[in-house]
Amino acid sequence: MESIEKVLKTLSADQMAQVIANVQKDLESEIINKKQTLEQIDQNIYSCIANLKKLRRSIIISHYAKMKNNVEGQKNVQRDAILKNLDCEDEAKDLSIFMTNLKNVSVQIKNEPLSNIEQISKPILHNALPYLNFVPGTGLTDLTYVIGNTVKINDSDNEMKYKWTVYVRNAEEGIDNLIYIDKVTYFLHESYEPNHIIDVVQKPFSLTRHGWGEFVVRLRLYFKGNMNVQTDVYHKLCLDKDITVGIPMVAREQTVKYKLLLHK
Repeated sequence: MESIEKVLKTLSADQMAQVIANVQKDLESEIINKKQTLEQIDQNIYSCIANLKKLRRSIIISHYAKMKNNVEGQKNVQRDAILKNLDCEDEAKDLSIFMTNLKNVSVQIKNEPLSNIEQISKPILHNALPYLNFVPGTGLTDLTYVIGNTVKINDSDNEMKYKWTVYVRNAEEGIDNLIYIDKVTYFLHESYEPNHIIDVVQKPFSLTRHGWGEFVVRLRLYFKGNMNVQTDVYHKLCLDKDITVGIPMVAREQTVKYKLLLHK
């Protein structure tokens, strides 16, 4: 210790500054390495939790999906209660983990083919064309959209018998606020990996998939031009189990409103 102090006393101010700078550089480098190690550990933990959750869900679904209705033709109460509880558990307990994983996931977005964007019901997904003299305004503009989903039940024993479509549509006839939207990114439940993040870049901004359970869909709306604005909307996917088989029906809708400063 004394020898180190003697050496330090013999150093000039410039040499001392250089030593301090080198020590600080080494410390900063080591801190960065440790942070990267901790981030990798966290990512491994999240991946492990996600895989265990998928395995648990698969085991439960595989077991109870084989249970049929009873002799009288009534629904199997035990099976339905367990599967419903599994849906609720996924939504309530795991939502925070789901949102955290979304921040860490590598966003490899694929464009949704137009052929996969289907119009389930004309009154729902097809708005009347805007008036010919409609001109997008400038300044502070009110934009209103309806976000919802339809559901169609197939007459099948397959657990993926629900065909749903989540959509963004105009709230008023004759006013096409969709022209302000550049694209919509859909963040689905992690069980849809690796295709759980989808970009839809053309009207109608809708997404159709098959599934068996309800979950929260996150929609990220990107607005066009120099506005450089994006916003997230959360929609609880509703699969109404009481609708008529084979007929698509509106299950849930919500209205969202924005005030955006538009420029020429």
